Amino acid sequence: MWYARGVLGTFRVARWVLLALAMTAAWVVAPPPASADPPNTHEILTERPSGFWTSNRPAVGGAYRWRLLGLGVVIAAVTGYGMLRLVRRASAERAGRQQR
Repeated sequence: MWYARGVLGTFRVARWVLLALAMTAAWVVAPPPASADPPNTHEILTERPSGFWTSNRPAVGGAYRWRLLGLGVVIAAVTGYGMLRLVRRASAERAGRQQR
């Protein structure tokens, strides 16, 4: 009996070794992933006015910086308020279940 158990264990090890070798061979033989070279320069449009979505010309003096910061603060505040309400509601429900 111990001999049969040893042979089965050897077959399991051999199977894992063969699987590892097959995966390594597939990884070595596989072609490298295609890579595109990014452009070294981009066109800066001077005829069109600068705009966040309308042009790639930089905004003069960071014109959109404060508006975008304000928008981010408003979104964070609304999200935080919603989470606070959800946590308070869940705590109240849990407290109500524990009192029963």
